[in-house]
Amino acid sequence: MKNNFLVPVRLKETLNDLRQTINNWFDRVLQGRGESSTALSVDPFFTSLFNLSGYPAVDVEETDEEIIVTAEVPGLSEKDFEIELQGQRLLIRGEKKVQQEKKDRSYYYSECQYGSFSRVIPLPCEVVADKATAKYKNGVVEIHLPKSESAKAHKVQIKVE
Repeated sequence: MKNNFLVPVRLKETLNDLRQTINNWFDRVLQGRGESSTALSVDPFFTSLFNLSGYPAVDVEETDEEIIVTAEVPGLSEKDFEIELQGQRLLIRGEKKVQQEKKDRSYYYSECQYGSFSRVIPLPCEVVADKATAKYKNGVVEIHLPKSESAKAHKVQIKVE
């Protein structure tokens, strides 16, 4: 029986173009409001588009002392990607290279993602760039970004009347 559910390899590139167009549109609409299209990544529909488009999935956590960003970059070595701080934004970019094509085979499924990727993660506060660290293990990179003194939480009890 023929499988009619196969997805063309080109779909990943098409979804990446769609995601970029949507982000550009939202950036124009939300400009000046302190908001950004990266908020769309919270929505499961857009998250699935990002993942199909090659964007690494990330978790961003906050403690009293630091911001912790965990990114999944399976199939890569630490030499295949780079991490940069740009003000209050973290940039993760790299490339997953295509494996050697096997000329005597044809694909039944092709779900593995290859090519360049980049992800900009807005940070919730100022961090100390000089003290940032990153550890990579088993396809996951964990980035620790210490908060600046002015950004550390100052708890104030507010009395409710």
